Amino acid sequence: MNLFPNSESHLIGSNKWGRIALVLIFALALGGCSSNAAREAELATKEAERIAAEQEMARIVQEQERTRVAELQRQREVEVADRARLQAERERQAAEERADEERRRQEEAERREQTRLAQLAVSEALEVERQEKLEQISLLEQQIAEIQIEVDTNEVASTILQETILVAEELLQVLITEQTKYENTDANGNTIDPLSKDLIAELEVRKNNLLRQAQSQ
Repeated sequence: MNLFPNSESHLIGSNKWGRIALVLIFALALGGCSSNAAREAELATKEAERIAAEQEMARIVQEQERTRVAELQRQREVEVADRARLQAERERQAAEERADEERRRQEEAERREQTRLAQLAVSEALEVERQEKLEQISLLEQQIAEIQIEVDTNEVASTILQETILVAEELLQVLITEQTKYENTDANGNTIDPLSKDLIAELEVRKNNLLRQAQSQ
């Protein structure tokens, strides 16, 4: 037995399929919403990743820039320190060179002064020696004259006195020759021609010995 009329059965059937259609539409709508939400979430994730990557890149760039600036600053400081060190070294070398030059000038001045004093001492000594020989010449000439008188008065000692006169005259000639040597000296004040000191001493000894012999007669 059919509990519903045909019209009602048709309505009920139509409502059933309608509900199914609504459920499908709702499910599709929900699926669309879910799909959109997933896409939006994925896009948001990607955007967040992109922003994070950009921020990381910016951070890296900033860090690299800080590193570059720091390196440039370090290089400038090194260059400044190098220039300062080189300048200090040049100044030190210049100061040492000035000190060396001043020391050389002082040493040269001292050497010149020592040489001058040495030459002066030699010249003074030679002058003293020359004056002594001049006095010796004068005394010897006087002595020769006295011996000559003694020869004339002392016939016993005449031979010895004659020999004494010869030795004295030889000594006199040597002394006169010596005087010319004092006029020719080198840069140090020494005579260029050697002095005949040994010969003069020998002649002086011979003369004195002869005089003693003559006086003993």
